[in-house]
Amino acid sequence: MNNSLDYLAYPVIVSNHRQTTTFRKTLDFGHYLSHKNRIQIVKPAVDTKPPMVYTHHILKLSKLQGEQRKIDKIEYENKQLCQKIANAQRSPATVDCWNEYFSKSLNRETRNRELVRITVENQGILKRLGDRKPYYDRMSSEMDWQNSRRYIRNTTKYLLSQDE
Repeated sequence: MNNSLDYLAYPVIVSNHRQTTTFRKTLDFGHYLSHKNRIQIVKPAVDTKPPMVYTHHILKLSKLQGEQRKIDKIEYENKQLCQKIANAQRSPATVDCWNEYFSKSLNRETRNRELVRITVENQGILKRLGDRKPYYDRMSSEMDWQNSRRYIRNTTKYLLSQDE
């Protein structure tokens, strides 16, 4: 240290006589050496351990209970199905899918009798219509129609189409 102000930790621009004393220099140097020794023996103070692990963060009991309920329900349904299959295999082969719907009409017979009566009447009317001869003459009707067309053609200003 050539300059008397080099030893100061924070050198000042303007110094006075009290800052440059030899005693002060030895005190500062002693503090510097003790600080240097403490730095050399210091251990890292940063905590590099993993964070604390709490069981309620990993083991979610409500989720496990829900899954257990689902599993229990599935096992119960499987047991019921196995029992039904076992009963079906033990019993003789029968058809159990009949639609056993019975109409609950109170006047079914009356409606059937009415339907038969109306059907018989309709067949009688059809037979009478088939046996009946027409009483009008088709030729005279055709001539009538042609005359009316001729009158219309004579009285209209514009010609009618040929298909009419």
